[in-house]
Amino acid sequence: MRNKKFLSKLKKTLRNTLKSGESNDIKKNHLQVNKKKRLKHKKTKLLIERNKKKIVLVPACIDYYDHGNYNLTNRFLNKIKELVLSKQKILLNFDRTRKITASAMISFISEVSLLCELNKNEKYITFSHPKNEKMESILKQVGFYDLLNKPKRKTKEYDDVSYWNYASGINTDSKRLADNMDDLEKKLSELAQRKLYKGFTEAMANCVEHAYYATNEPTRWWAFSGIKNNKLIVVICDKGIGIPNSLPLTRTEEIIDKVKKILGLSKLNDSALIKIAAMMGRTRTEKGHRGKGLKDIKSIIDVLNEGSLTIHSNFGYYTYYRKNGHLNDKKKEQKTSVNGTIVEWAIPILVD
Repeated sequence: MRNKKFLSKLKKTLRNTLKSGESNDIKKNHLQVNKKKRLKHKKTKLLIERNKKKIVLVPACIDYYDHGNYNLTNRFLNKIKELVLSKQKILLNFDRTRKITASAMISFISEVSLLCELNKNEKYITFSHPKNEKMESILKQVGFYDLLNKPKRKTKEYDDVSYWNYASGINTDSKRLADNMDDLEKKLSELAQRKLYKGFTEAMANCVEHAYYATNEPTRWWAFSGIKNNKLIVVICDKGIGIPNSLPLTRTEEIIDKVKKILGLSKLNDSALIKIAAMMGRTRTEKGHRGKGLKDIKSIIDVLNEGSLTIHSNFGYYTYYRKNGHLNDKKKEQKTSVNGTIVEWAIPILVD
């Protein structure tokens, strides 16, 4: 209760400062509020024991768009992994969950899916029905109930939930995803449709060729696709070694260093390596058409002069976007890792 009052007081001070227009005070108060939020996320309890049963408390927001939610979501996923790999049975409790967004949800599903495959003969993960009906509808729509073989209850239909199509596969099984996207393709212009499919299959080819490079892990991918507010949104995830680890294996140090200097990057951290990969594509073959999935996605955004490409890979974050004719990009190093790669892009479907 005390924390809530303190945070409310900070927000009130921030609002008053915004009205006064003092830039230094505005910045100072923003920092105070954000610091308080980070501390709150850090202290959020994720595990309780009841009758010798491990109950994992799912966060209120399974989300990668907000910085605090991002780190809390990864803490939550790491806790699940830690418990199941130590052969402890867990119950996921969704009572407080009120928000689920695409990139974080696909990261969640992929982690649970891999843990289920590792323990095919024993059920280590169960979950309770969410109290929030919309959250339950989302989990049904994205295949979470099917994944854990839980009987479904009838729930209300939501327009912003039913538009999602979910698919997963092994190797470059792009046909499975293409079947899911038939109705989406009809709504796209011929140019956008052709480039989109090429970019998408190349992204999946990269999963196979790069994500699990030098490992014996299964070459799996997970994807969401849907149309919302006249935008096509596609999210694809793999749980391989990540772009920052695969790029040095597929490109020479000289080439990477050259691109680093061209882009004006000061050091080669995860976010910098993601930006380099997005600029140059990734390939370890001599085939000119391979490893350019990210570049193809960027070219769609450039041709349409609108859209966004966002990449999370290990500790790195990079986004490239155009809006109202303006181009911008951002990169950031995170405190926690997504343990793989998530590529999300959004493009308008109404093309003149």
